[in-house]
Amino acid sequence: MASKTDNKVPKHIVGSRQDQQKISADELYFRHVDHLERWRQEYEQYQTVENKLAEISNFTYEEIDYEPLLVRRIFKERMIPDFSHILNDARISAEGKFLIPIITRVIILVMLIILLIIGENTLLLWLSGAGVFTVLFLLLLTIQERQSVIHRTIVEKQQEIDNRVVLETCKIAEEKMKHEDQEKQRIEVAEGLLAGEISATFTKIENVLAQLKVPFNLNVEIEIYNNIPSVKIWLPPTSIIPDQICIKQSSGRLIFKEKEIRAINKQYLELCAAIVIKVMSSIYSHIPTLNISYVYGMSKQKKNIECLIASKLERQIVRTVCSSAVNGLEAVQAVKADFKCNTALELLPVEVKSPEEWENAEQKLVRRLLVNIFK
Repeated sequence: MASKTDNKVPKHIVGSRQDQQKISADELYFRHVDHLERWRQEYEQYQTVENKLAEISNFTYEEIDYEPLLVRRIFKERMIPDFSHILNDARISAEGKFLIPIITRVIILVMLIILLIIGENTLLLWLSGAGVFTVLFLLLLTIQERQSVIHRTIVEKQQEIDNRVVLETCKIAEEKMKHEDQEKQRIEVAEGLLAGEISATFTKIENVLAQLKVPFNLNVEIEIYNNIPSVKIWLPPTSIIPDQICIKQSSGRLIFKEKEIRAINKQYLELCAAIVIKVMSSIYSHIPTLNISYVYGMSKQKKNIECLIASKLERQIVRTVCSSAVNGLEAVQAVKADFKCNTALELLPVEVKSPEEWENAEQKLVRRLLVNIFK
């Protein structure tokens, strides 16, 4: 007799080659996803650094007009809230507490009167009559208590309303006093800036420069004599410029190419020039009495202190440059700043010349300010 072949389904063996291939494929997929995310973050970080450095060359000049600030603004006194609803709510609540007891007593009184009228039994008549007088007495007591509670509640709530009105009046008086103090300080600051007071000038410069957004620490030394400032800006080191170009391929992979020395030096030159113009445009736009300034872009490499950019800047020139210059290099060229470069565009030190107007200046009359700008 011929043997019958059994059609058996092969059993799945845990740990077989198919499982190992599936696990290996999953691992490769998740590794690829992890690499893509890491590359994306690295590329965005690189682009952020480059964009922040490039943003410094975006110049704006919006001069503040302090004349309108000399006008004292009138305090707009707010209305005291209407608290009459508290009195009405309290009266309704107090009346509601006695509504059910009074209705109950009235119903009982009516029932007893009906029994008194239709009753024929002498005992029932006596009991009904006594009940009528008792309930009537209790009803009168309840009504008197109701009037007393309502009166007491109204007096208490009226006192509460009076206290709230007094409190709101005090708050409004404090708000008015605070407004008057702020207006006085604001006007004094505006008057001080228009008069060229050194304390008001330094305070404003410090506040303005502290708001500059730069991706590195920056120190600015300011000396003023006879309303002519000498501004020393301590420039960041060359290492602030990324030395590689990051390119993102369609596959997500990153390619890094080394920048040429000339490209790094050019970017650093444009950055330093942009910092100088940025700082001076911020000062000029907020300080109305300054018309001529001497600015120096200083560098401290190890123990050597050098001046890389020097210029005598006038307000009108800075205003014009901020509206027309594309980048920092074009701006410093437009203001005819003193700077030197070698063939690789590396900045070379230039001579620091004191302001001409400071000749024979008494050092005790020179006022100084140091501003630290943190990223």
